[in-house]
Amino acid sequence: MYRILIVEDIHSIREAIKDLLSGKYKIFDAENYDEAIRILKSEEIHLVITDIRMPGKTGLDLIKTIQHEFPYVLYTLMTAYNINDYINFAHKHGIWNIIPKYSFLDIKLISVMVHKLLTGDIFGVEKYFGPEFSIQESKEGDKDFSVPNSSGIVFKRIYSDEQRNFLCNRIAKFLIEKGAPNAINQILEELTSNAMIRAPRDSKGNYKYQYELPSRDLVIPLENIQLAESDFFEIGYGIAENTFIIVIRDHFGSLDKKEILKRLDRHITVDESTGFPPGLADSHGRGLYICREISDQLCSRALPEARMCAKSLTE
Repeated sequence: MYRILIVEDIHSIREAIKDLLSGKYKIFDAENYDEAIRILKSEEIHLVITDIRMPGKTGLDLIKTIQHEFPYVLYTLMTAYNINDYINFAHKHGIWNIIPKYSFLDIKLISVMVHKLLTGDIFGVEKYFGPEFSIQESKEGDKDFSVPNSSGIVFKRIYSDEQRNFLCNRIAKFLIEKGAPNAINQILEELTSNAMIRAPRDSKGNYKYQYELPSRDLVIPLENIQLAESDFFEIGYGIAENTFIIVIRDHFGSLDKKEILKRLDRHITVDESTGFPPGLADSHGRGLYICREISDQLCSRALPEARMCAKSLTE
């Protein structure tokens, strides 16, 4: 049985998380840094879930100690504060998971996060929903819009800019009519354009649908793109449990966690010498930042998934 240490100074929150996880895992708890270290030294712990702000040494201090003294232990942070305040720290220290707790910690999110971290079973937006959630897979040649089931998503394959624009407009119209914010248009545009131009590469590792100038950190996409038949990507969309869902399956994705945090950091952290984020001058990364700000949650993997629910960092 996996063994989890919860570090949280607020008793009610600590007990709620213990109650949530104790059915599947052996749970230990601590209310501060010193107690957590004592448990880590005396018990075999697989995962630490720690609040960021605590009396005395913080959760950030605890993570740094774990990285140096207990490198085999997995960890994730929790905070009720603005996650953007910790992007720079996350980037510098390789922290990929931050759980929000401003709507009393989306309980389902914690359970899903723990499962992913401990098992490595990371794929699938269905993990966030109940057993009634359904997925309609895409079929070759099926390029038209269709209405998803009442609790689930439907996938479509995209081969061209023309088809991408058509589907994005229809999906946005459908979701907005169901109550989604108008910003869904921008999320769809950013996610699908990135999947189209940044993913497919040739046998030498060069981008097929954009020019790259690494010396200037510059990328220039082609116009009116028609993807090769094997270069398609998929978009999934739907609604479940009052959540508007958008999933991008990018079968060639090479954007890793370090690059994601780097781009977010450059658009969030202010350069004291100029008073502006350095990412303002970047030719790419803005779409990722915009989606992160507009969406409630952005999850990114080799097959990126984004859905609108409780806000977190990158998983």
